[in-house]
Amino acid sequence: MALVVPAQAQVQEQTYNIPAGTLRSALDAFGRQSGKPIIYKVDEVQENRSRGFRGTATSQAALDAILAGTPFTARIVGSGAVAIVKVGNGGPGASDGALADSLTETASSEREGGEIVITAQKRNERLVDVPVPVTALSGSNLIQQNLVRLADYARRVPGLTVAGNDLDAISIRGINAGSSGSNPTVAVTLDDLPVTGSIGLSGPFFPDIDPANLSRVEVLRGPQGTLYGASSLGGLIKLVSRTPDTTEFSGRVELGGSDVLHGNQGWQARASINIPVWQDRLGVRISGFKREDPRWLDNINPIYAGKDVNKSSTEGWRAALVFKPFDDLTINASYLRQTVKSSGGGTVQVTPYPTDYRPLNGYDAIDIVPGAAESLTRIISLRAEYELPFGTLTSVSGWSKFANNSNSDETLNFPFVFSDIGGLGPLFPGAPAGSSVDLSNILENKKFSQEVRLASDPEARFSWLVGGFYTREHPLLRQALSALDPSGGELGLIVAFPVPQRFTEKAIFGSLTYKFNDHFDVQVGGRYSENKQRFQQNQITGDVAVGLFGPSSVNAPVFRAGDDSFTWLVTPRYRFNEDLMIYGRFASGYRPGGANTAAAAGATFRPDRVNNYELGLKGYLADRKVTLDSSLFWIDWDDIQLAGQTAAGLNILTNGGAARSRGVEFSGEWRLGGGWSVNGNATYTDAVLTETIVPSSAGTYLVIGPKGTQLPLTPRFASNLGVAKTVELGDRWSVELGANWSHVGNRNSLLRLATPAAAARSDALRVPAYDVVDMHVTLTDGDWEATLFARNVTNDRGIVSISDSQGLSPATSATFVQPRTIGVIFARNF
Repeated sequence: MALVVPAQAQVQEQTYNIPAGTLRSALDAFGRQSGKPIIYKVDEVQENRSRGFRGTATSQAALDAILAGTPFTARIVGSGAVAIVKVGNGGPGASDGALADSLTETASSEREGGEIVITAQKRNERLVDVPVPVTALSGSNLIQQNLVRLADYARRVPGLTVAGNDLDAISIRGINAGSSGSNPTVAVTLDDLPVTGSIGLSGPFFPDIDPANLSRVEVLRGPQGTLYGASSLGGLIKLVSRTPDTTEFSGRVELGGSDVLHGNQGWQARASINIPVWQDRLGVRISGFKREDPRWLDNINPIYAGKDVNKSSTEGWRAALVFKPFDDLTINASYLRQTVKSSGGGTVQVTPYPTDYRPLNGYDAIDIVPGAAESLTRIISLRAEYELPFGTLTSVSGWSKFANNSNSDETLNFPFVFSDIGGLGPLFPGAPAGSSVDLSNILENKKFSQEVRLASDPEARFSWLVGGFYTREHPLLRQALSALDPSGGELGLIVAFPVPQRFTEKAIFGSLTYKFNDHFDVQVGGRYSENKQRFQQNQITGDVAVGLFGPSSVNAPVFRAGDDSFTWLVTPRYRFNEDLMIYGRFASGYRPGGANTAAAAGATFRPDRVNNYELGLKGYLADRKVTLDSSLFWIDWDDIQLAGQTAAGLNILTNGGAARSRGVEFSGEWRLGGGWSVNGNATYTDAVLTETIVPSSAGTYLVIGPKGTQLPLTPRFASNLGVAKTVELGDRWSVELGANWSHVGNRNSLLRLATPAAAARSDALRVPAYDVVDMHVTLTDGDWEATLFARNVTNDRGIVSISDSQGLSPATSATFVQPRTIGVIFARNF
């Protein structure tokens, strides 16, 4: 199990203090103390144990001691990196390229000594080798800092903005028009399976899968239409799950609690177990968790008054297996189930535009009829990889079901129900004081997808990848607007919309890479997609609302829409050496068109598309102590899909105008030695309309905006800075101290609707800048871990998003950053 190192390196001795524990923690400690980059497969090594090493020795002797009794050996690859591979998989006959390609991940984007290997291009590559701007976050680090939702860790990713859990509230590089109910501009996959809907009503929420089930999160910036298809105009969020180990029995249990300022306590529990059923052939991993988030909002409504009413609980489990019937075939299968329940609301009423958005009743007080929501996510995946003499054949199949049942108080957005506003009401004259308008949404989406691809050896001078993709979605939306009396009893139905849909996508795709020499290569790719949709909006109108919404229609016409799109990719890359490269990336993406509701006479809207032009620099500097990832980009966006409303407040979609986003992104890490590391990112994004958008449909209120209006959700400037220090304590223990500061600049929340209430606005709703500081301290001996974390240490009451009806009422509400939260997590590895 000897390390193959140059003769000079073998005689250089160094003092090590590496405690016994998990092999992963030992390797990370070796990387920190030796300064050597370590490449390893996290899902394999983290389930193995190490005896550690303390004393003065060469790096070879230290690694021999660390790996003693494990099924791993070490090799030098690249320019001094140490690769940890299973005995028999990385012997002297294996090439460095093949060896590096066999590794799938290391510690995290906050590296402790390992390199990050990702699958952004559907093959295993070092992060610094991928000519795509990518940020990778490890699931274990997200748990350690209690970053359990996308909104919690989005500030750590350059160019990513999250203003809510809906997909239409997620923006990468400014590509979002803030259109509620529109098709998403950011795609989401789990292990290469698309797990969100391709159209706005088929799965509008981000699946906040608990990080205990994730190996890492990869965020790809810029359009990814060639490899990942529809709705990746701005980029892609890849969720990569943990895989079982076939060699060693192991597990982990975890318990934690937290307390929020001016609120109550939350708690979380997680457990996982890995069983090697058949040595080197069959492994099973089972995990489960439950989380109750702390609450801090008080409802001051005289009828529904309550303290700490914003409840949220998440629970789920996952079972996964890996089966290797013979050496060339690997089969992965998994089932994931997760349930999220929430109630009590999360937005606070504030003074309306154009004031400073001060809370009307205090930061932690709301005055609403409480709503509730429950969502269920189930995902079944089956992945098979077969090694052929000329390449790898991969099949990825997935079945998923998403269901969400929610109701919310919409009284402020439909004031004409109880009052005579604009000559539209009242619909219920004489309703008792305290009556409300309730919106009930029941959404289900069943989705099947299948991808088959064949990839050649990526190390060959001429390499290629070809594949086919198919998906079919069956969304069903049942939406009802009703008037309720103060006790919650129904005064009467206003209108209801049962909306069955169907969406299919068929695509073929491929890419070719030619290496002109050891320094220069060019990749070209393309994808042809065909999309078809069916849309039927039935309508049931209450007697009081026939004059406003029209008569009931329970056998409505079926509206059909279809389109096809071609996306392309050209990526020249020049490598100065193995650790530093410059690349150009010219790529396109698209979003499917579709059909509107009956309120818009079934009018269709077209696909919109983006073209991305980019120059990037990525790699290691200063003897690998500095990691750099920077890019300049320009994105043209044409035929933007825009939201509108009918006079009755129903949403429609149309096309109009153009925009562009240009900017610079920088992220990097500096490992100073002595256990110190500094990481950070900074982004400047100038995303604006390049054409004036004017109303284009009679009888509706459509989004408008003058040329030069800043696109919503994305700040012009955002940054993040993290500092960490690891200290070895005695023979067994080590402690990590970390702090993170995020700055989010001012931005627009929504584009303006051409309504009477919005007529005085010269621009969109402006959201002020804010800052958040997080801290954590982790004490570990490899087996036991204890983490103390503090989120939003300064208790900054920054505004994440602002919304208002933009219709006939000036009602305005805001979502604020969660108040200061302090918690502790205890974990035991075995």
